[in-house]
Amino acid sequence: MAQEKQFNYLNLAYGVGAAIILIAAMFKFLGLKYANAIFVAGIFIESIIFLISAFDWSAEKKDYEWEKVFPQLDQEGNPATPVTQNIAEGTQQQQIEQIMNTIISLNASVTELNSATRKLTNTVDDMSKNYEIISESTMKYQQELDSLRDKLTNANTKLQGFESFNYNRKTS
Repeated sequence: MAQEKQFNYLNLAYGVGAAIILIAAMFKFLGLKYANAIFVAGIFIESIIFLISAFDWSAEKKDYEWEKVFPQLDQEGNPATPVTQNIAEGTQQQQIEQIMNTIISLNASVTELNSATRKLTNTVDDMSKNYEIISESTMKYQQELDSLRDKLTNANTKLQGFESFNYNRKTS
């Protein structure tokens, strides 16, 4: 399955054109000479490459190794083995039992998922309630701080008035 790698000159041309455009952009940002000329040359090279690539038809067929992704497709060891061998094994009764076991397992998984979803929903509801309580408490705390600040301001004003009264009394 290993294919020989071939050098792609078109990719090289794309890279060179892109590099010239990037250098021209850098020249433009830095305000250096010949920025416009380099930019035009890069755009010209890129446009020619795009024109050439429009006519580049590669007949290369890619052969993907799907058996690495899906081991059921690997038929080399046992070519007569169908993909659905596990389902077709045994009698009808065994197949029905296997399907029932699968359904029971699926039901248990769905029940567990529902339980986890309910727990998550309850946790989010509790968090929302706690957020509301914290918001109310914070608002009350802020009101108390505002009230305390007002009282301290009044007390400072009265203290200053009292100090000026004592100062006036001492000087008289």
